[in-house]
This record gives sequence, C-alpha cells and structure tokens, in this order.
Amino acid sequence: MRPVAGVLVFSILALKPVRVAMAQKRAGTVYVLAGLTVALQDGASDGEYQIYITAPGGTTLGWSVAGGVFVASHVSVEGEWSWTGMMSAREPARYGMTYVEERRDRLLGAIVRFHTRPGRRVDIEPLAGVAAVRHDRWSQIETYRSYLPPERAVEIGPRIRYDMLTSAAVIVGVDLRAGGRHVAFVPSFRVRATTRGEDIVAYYPGGFPKWSISGGAHVRFDF
Repeated sequence: MRPVAGVLVFSILALKPVRVAMAQKRAGTVYVLAGLTVALQDGASDGEYQIYITAPGGTTLGWSVAGGVFVASHVSVEGEWSWTGMMSAREPARYGMTYVEERRDRLLGAIVRFHTRPGRRVDIEPLAGVAAVRHDRWSQIETYRSYLPPERAVEIGPRIRYDMLTSAAVIVGVDLRAGGRHVAFVPSFRVRATTRGEDIVAYYPGGFPKWSISGGAHVRFDF
C-alpha cells in the first residue's frame, strides 16, 4: 500500500501547479471592457459668486471603454478612452455680469494593470497610468443693467465654445474583477491628478481643479 500511496501523493503534487498554471492568463491574452463612470471634481457651484471666471465642478455621469493585452501572467497594459459628463454653473460676478460656464473632460490614457489572482473568479487589480486630457469649455455672459427698463435690462450674449488645450494627468486606482473566465463584472475606483498650465489658468483665472475622483461599473470580456 505504501508504494500506491506514494504514487497518489506524487500525482496530486504534480497536478496542482498544472491547475494553477491553467487558471493563470497567458501573455498575449486580450480583453475589452466598457461601462459607466461617476466623477467628482471640485469647482464653482451654481449661483456661487465669483470675482473671476472659475471652472465649474460637481458630480457627473460619464462612460469609458478600454482594451488591453497581458504581457505577463500578472501584468497587462491597456488603452482607455473616457468622457465625463457636463459640469455647469451660473457664476454671478462684478458689474452686473453672470458667467454661465459649462465644461467636460475627454481622456485618452495608457494604463498598466496588475492582476493579483489572474484567472480566478475574483481578482483585485491595482493599476496606474497617464492620460492626455482635453478640456472642452462653453461660456455665456448675461449682463444686468439696472438703469434700463425691465424689458431691456438683461442682455444675453452668445454661447461660445472655446478650443482648450490638452493637459496631462496621472491616474491610480484599483478594480475588482468578479466573474467567469470570459465575462466579468468590474467595479472600479480612480484618483486623477491633472496639470494646470498657463493657458488653462488664462481660461479660468478664478481656479481650475487639480484632483478628480471617480468610480465606475464595467463589463469585461476576456478572449
């Protein structure tokens, strides 16, 4: 019986790494994911008095899509394209003027993702990356002149879209992958720090947010 027991023990020990290896992702495996995001940025609130034009902030609903490839069993690289929702604020200012400000961010990022338990049903995935951020801005000025008759007291200017410059951002976060081998649900959390160049400050002399926090819910397909 002892030789038989020895063979069984040897077989179990030999098969265990094989099962683990089968569960892990191989280099070259690709995946795509898409979903909704909720982003929070600091900024001017609706109706808040501002001496100078300030970037509006708030909580918005957006979306993101991404695709990646495993470069090792525990590491993948991916590209991500995402949009925030529209942030807006009416900003009363000096001289009877009110700035009606709107803006949104569009991001194109490159991310390195770490898979702590690749191939398992639940995997915690820390990540870090960089992104180019395009800041779209629309602005309108309403001017109130108290010395004119009521029907002529308010002058509403045109809604103007500005071509803002692109800034750079650093992104860190963590995802939780839960699901099967090919389809999974992925809740996400991100923190983003954005550079503020002189051109952006010129658009928003009253201030522009550096930090952004977001969460999301995605569906991921592994091939």
